[in-house]
Amino acid sequence: MKYSDFGVLLVVGALVGCASSGGPPIGTEEVIEAETALRNAEEAGAEERAPELYEEARIALNAARRASGDEARRRLLEARDYASAAEAMAKAERLRREANRVRREADDLDQQAERIRDEAGRPPQ
Repeated sequence: MKYSDFGVLLVVGALVGCASSGGPPIGTEEVIEAETALRNAEEAGAEERAPELYEEARIALNAARRASGDEARRRLLEARDYASAAEAMAKAERLRREANRVRREADDLDQQAERIRDEAGRPPQ
């Protein structure tokens, strides 16, 4: 799910408007930070590679939309943290896959070099 700038503004308006009780108002930057973290996780492939963490981030963000004051702030921080963890996990999985691919390519090259040495009748160096 992609979040548009308009969607971010709607969330900001709803959270700021609802934050009149239970603590200081929610700052726009807090909402944008959580939204950005979720978007970054999505772009990193977290929906596929870290679905549990990504879903927890989405749930927390939706809960923040329904909450006010300190509860909204707590849920925004939770959403940001889950999204950041999902992004990191997705990136780590992507790097593991890339490392495995490079290892396989290196193994293939080693085997090719060995065959060439055998065919040339030269000892390995």
